[in-house]
Amino acid sequence: MDRNNKHSAPPLECTECLEGLQEYLDGTLEKTRSLQFFLHLRDCAACQAEHDTLQVLYGMLDSLPQHDVPADFDEKILASVPYEAYKAMEPIRRERIPVYFEEEFLPAFVRSPWTRGVGIAVGASGLVAGQLVSGLETISLVSLLGLLPEVLVRLQGLGRRASLAVLKSAGRS
Repeated sequence: MDRNNKHSAPPLECTECLEGLQEYLDGTLEKTRSLQFFLHLRDCAACQAEHDTLQVLYGMLDSLPQHDVPADFDEKILASVPYEAYKAMEPIRRERIPVYFEEEFLPAFVRSPWTRGVGIAVGASGLVAGQLVSGLETISLVSLLGLLPEVLVRLQGLGRRASLAVLKSAGRS
């Protein structure tokens, strides 16, 4: 590889080589990328040793006989799980509402009653000022920003209730 060629890729670092060694051994890398691995392995004894170890391991795994899965495999596995443990895992299996409908998704300061109250006051005064003094887009923007925390909390609650209703109607809650 011509090191003066501006199109040549920089040499691999050991960490990058070890991370991509699986793809190199599988032969799934592009030709130029594979050449980078080849050149690094040629010059780095530690990475070459890891390559050789994996190559031997994969050879051993490939030589193992193939076995078909028994037809009753799933039934035996399910029968071996105690029913109480299965029941205890129900919350993990159950579908949940989307994370953005969870209360904790919104930052605490947005959910704070103080922020929401001040926001409503700012929004209302902005709307009143907008009625009294026409043509001030800034007042409208301030009123919208003031009402934003309340609107976010209300929309999130509405979405949460709608998601729970859908899950309940589907028999999943």
